[in-house]
Amino acid sequence: MADSTYVTGNVQAHDSNLHGSGMTSTLEAGHTFDNSFGGLTLLTEFDGIQLGKLESKNGGAGNMTPYITVGGEQSFNITDRLWVAAGYQHLFSAGENIQYRPLVKIGYNFDNGISLSNRTRAHIDATDADADTDYRMDNRIGYVMNEDVTLSYNNVYMIDADTMDHEFRATWTRKGVQPYFELRSQAHGAENANGDSLVNNAFVFGASYGF
Repeated sequence: MADSTYVTGNVQAHDSNLHGSGMTSTLEAGHTFDNSFGGLTLLTEFDGIQLGKLESKNGGAGNMTPYITVGGEQSFNITDRLWVAAGYQHLFSAGENIQYRPLVKIGYNFDNGISLSNRTRAHIDATDADADTDYRMDNRIGYVMNEDVTLSYNNVYMIDADTMDHEFRATWTRKGVQPYFELRSQAHGAENANGDSLVNNAFVFGASYGF
């Protein structure tokens, strides 16, 4: 292991106005410091960058201000294949605090190329709205098909909101820049004030680079 840095970004095309416009983008960068436990990762993410025409969002106005996440997490290698991690992320937008997000992770890598992991993250309201705390669970299964392709499925469940997302990804694990394609089906179970479904389907193209 050695210290490493990564940058990743994507463009997302949506078939609904759930995210404020028909096209958005996400950018993230982080650095991992190798240590005797595993690794300490510090990161910054810009999410909800509006690229398309602003539209009504959940019955309200579209939002041009991206959400910014800063945080870190420490991983612990229990065995060669079992690992756990704990961390914290802080979400804000336009200089205002939005949520406090402590998190824990656990994962296991099998000999046959399959990996399983769970991330459970609390979403604690930091605004004047005093909203209920929700919990997001990401349950991911990955499969290394060969030295060039990795496939994964991530199930995202919000416990209090009782909504679910499905994310299917294929990554070209080449040296250098690694492009990926992803299909997302989001917000199953969510409804607007009129009782209409808020399900959004998105096609995502992105790439990551580590150095």
